[in-house]
Order: sequence, then C-alpha cells, then structure tokens
Amino acid sequence: MSACCSRCGVPAIISKTHRWENGCIVNRASGNANFSIYEAAFHNGLFEELERSMWSFIHRMVYIAGRIAAAGIARNLFSAHPAVQKLMFRTPLYRRTQESLILFARAIGMGKIELIEHRMGKKGAVRVTNPFHLAHCTAVILGGLDVMYGFPAAFTARAEGESYVGELVVGRRDDVASDEAYLRLASEKLLPSATGGKWSLPTCSRCGTPRELGELFRFDLSEGVIEERATGDRHIFYGHQSLNAILREFERELGPEVGDFFLQAEKDNFAAKLASGAVGTGLWDEDVLRGYLAIRGMGFLSRMEDEGGRTLFEVRNVFTPTVMVGRLAALWEHVKGKPSRQAYRTEGNTLRMELTSS
Repeated sequence: MSACCSRCGVPAIISKTHRWENGCIVNRASGNANFSIYEAAFHNGLFEELERSMWSFIHRMVYIAGRIAAAGIARNLFSAHPAVQKLMFRTPLYRRTQESLILFARAIGMGKIELIEHRMGKKGAVRVTNPFHLAHCTAVILGGLDVMYGFPAAFTARAEGESYVGELVVGRRDDVASDEAYLRLASEKLLPSATGGKWSLPTCSRCGTPRELGELFRFDLSEGVIEERATGDRHIFYGHQSLNAILREFERELGPEVGDFFLQAEKDNFAAKLASGAVGTGLWDEDVLRGYLAIRGMGFLSRMEDEGGRTLFEVRNVFTPTVMVGRLAALWEHVKGKPSRQAYRTEGNTLRMELTSS
C-alpha cells in the first residue's frame, strides 16, 4: 500500500481508518468523532498564554487529557473488538501495530516521530523532532504505550540537539496513574448523529477522502507536518477528546466562565486570519460554510438565516462549541463590519446561535 494517495496526496492510514460524515471525521472502527483539523498556532498561542500564569496546572492538563485521548484513539484505531485490540498490542503483532501508530501520529501532524528501539517489557526509546507542541506530542506517544502495556507507562525525556528523546522506564507505572484528574477525565464516546438529507462532500475517486482535502492541505509524512497550502500555516488533526477534557477540568477548577476565555481566544485568532485575506468572505455563503466546517470535522451546518438585522445558525455534531461560536462570531463581524452580540445554547451536540449588532 502506498503511503499517500497518488491522486490527492492524503496519507493512506488516514483514509483507511477514518471517514468524513455528518460534519465529522469519524473513526471507522468505533464510530467516534475523533478529530477536527485545526491551526497549530491557535492551539499553541492559547496554551502559551495560559502557561505564563499557571504553568504547572496547564502542563498537567495537556499531559493528562492528551494522554487519555490518545489512548482511546490508539485502542480503537483499527478495531473496536476487545479481543482483536488485545491481540494487536501483544507479541508478536505489537511491532507492526507500533509502526502503524507512529505513521498515524506523523500523518495527523504531530511531528517527526522516530522509533529508536523497542523490545516489549525490556526497553524502548523514541526521537521527536519539530513537535507541534512538546507536551501534547509526548502525551500522544504515551497514550499508545499505555494501551500496549495495559497501564500508564513511566517515561523520561531529554533534549538531544534539535530533537527530544523519550525513554521507557521499564516495569514502572507513571505517577499519573494515581492522579485524581487522570481517574476523573475518562475518555467519553463522541458519537455523531445522522444529519439526514443527501448533502455530502465530493470525494477523491481513489481513496474516498474529501476531494478538497488534498487541495487545501499538504501532508509531509517524512516530517510529520500538515501545511495549509494557501497560507503555509501548520495544522494538526486535533482530538475532540483532548480539548473537551481540558475544558471540563478548567471549568471544574475555575468555574464555567472560563469557557468565555477560550471562546474569545478562538474569535480573535480567526478574526486575524480573516483580516489577512487567508479566508475569503465567500464563507458567508451557506453551502461554502457548510463545506468549510465539514471538511475540518467541526460540525454540520444545518441552518443559516440572515435577515432583519440578525443571523441564526444551527450546527449539528459540534463537539467543541467554543471553537464554533468563536469562529462564527468572527466571521459575522468580518462580513458585517461591526461588533456582534451572540447568544447560543447547546442541546446534545447541536449548537444554536443568534448573532446581532452589539
């Protein structure tokens, strides 16, 4: 099997394990809505700002939430059947499984991850170069190890030139195993609902992924980088589970109003991207906006009404509401040229939002 589709350039391991449906990027085995395609700079800018004031808490949350999310994705990546999962992560098949997991991590933009060596239960080491975010990338690697060993594996890391080398501490459980947050932030099922109707994204005739995916993004498997062709901006397949877990823990520690901080950060970031001309005002067309959101796995736009000084949106299968609300508010202000007032609510995974002039 070729590493990437010869027609659209999308990595084969993505098309083999995921499909685009109902506005989501869905794992074929589990049916979970796993990812949205997201700007790495948006993620890093937000967390770098938070780290300046609350480093230990943020680092811990990214580490724990990313690890739990990665373990859930790794466990179900190829099969949802427990017996098959157990077989794939045990001798003698674990070598092939770990190669596939490393390839998958590169395919979703985590960085250049290289296996130095691994002998089950004896030793293990990886090298990571140009990670999109070191703590998050480390969490992704550890999530796979946790599934392979059946418990949170202990791991050390050190800088080595421009890379980082992580080594398995054989036979030792990571202290995270007793962390209340680790026990509390168990992975949730994020199952999208059918949207009905006949709308779908045009697909590549060879691999079945959205035809526009390879036109919008360049996948560099050798370096583990996804680049938006129009801007050169680095993107990642960002796990819904990870951001959801981080937001839940933030709200628990700091109160529900913390969601407004994430929403405003998303709005400001997307407003800057709109102002740069990287995304055109053509997004205000309902069909164009529906495609934009669906190809990125952010949800399915089922309703858009713009009349009488107000705009109504209904988006189904929204698993990160702060991202959706922030982007729609920024788009409204970009098109209308004035500040907005937004009111929104979620019912299940459906977001309903009204925008008017402030």
